[in-house]
Amino acid sequence: MPPKGNKKAGNNPNGGPAKRQDKRNKNKDSGSDVSNSDNEQTNNKNNLSKRTRTLPENPMEEDYVTGSAADAGGSNTTPPQQNNADNFSSPPPKDTTAPTAPDSVVRDYQAAAAPNISPEFVKKYPTNRAMIDAVNNLLLETYHSYTGRARMSDSGDLKRLVIHFNSITERDACLSLRHDDLTDLRFFLHDPQQLRTDKDLQAIQVTDIPFFIKKDDITALFKKYGNIQSCRLHTRANAKVQQARIVYDDASSIRHFFDKQWAIYCYSTCLRITPCSLTFDQKKS
Repeated sequence: MPPKGNKKAGNNPNGGPAKRQDKRNKNKDSGSDVSNSDNEQTNNKNNLSKRTRTLPENPMEEDYVTGSAADAGGSNTTPPQQNNADNFSSPPPKDTTAPTAPDSVVRDYQAAAAPNISPEFVKKYPTNRAMIDAVNNLLLETYHSYTGRARMSDSGDLKRLVIHFNSITERDACLSLRHDDLTDLRFFLHDPQQLRTDKDLQAIQVTDIPFFIKKDDITALFKKYGNIQSCRLHTRANAKVQQARIVYDDASSIRHFFDKQWAIYCYSTCLRITPCSLTFDQKKS
């Protein structure tokens, strides 16, 4: 009959109390690891939930920084794309305006009247505004090509009421007709280029005028050569001196400027004088 100690030893497959205690310790450690792993995953989920659910103080001003942080934490949420109008702007519309043909260029045909030699007209329409309105009202009703642009130029005996047509035929018809509503006013051909040429025969150009010299100084200096019709000072862009155009009422007033006098002193400053009717080569020589 075998001893009891051996029977117990044969019936204990775990090999005794010491081995059972070691096994319990291992199971406890293993359970602790699993619990720690579960707690860590739970904490990660809670942190992720907190990050993705965090809202700005003003939701309308959200700039998707929170969403980007959530993506970094493992979220699959993608922030909405901002619409860039520049990338989707439509091309500019094509210019569908037909080019203007050379033959469709509007021409300007002018006529003029001298109001101051028409006493009945001046008596009926005593102001420039009244004269212009009377002419415009009548001619707009009478001539299809009349532009409605009447204007005054010059003054005194040289005062002119200038009108504009787009048709030479109607302009010439206006010259030949008598308009009862305008009393004794008569129109004649007006050619501004020709008038400019005619005035050049009576005009001189004065250059190298310092800015401290004024219009009255120039008029007082040059009126000894004849009756001055007009005097105009002007300055070219970025110029350091002025120029003057002086028009006399008679061409004989400037005759000696062609061959006798080409300069004059004003306040110890030498001013250069050139007749306006000279050609470019003549002025250069």
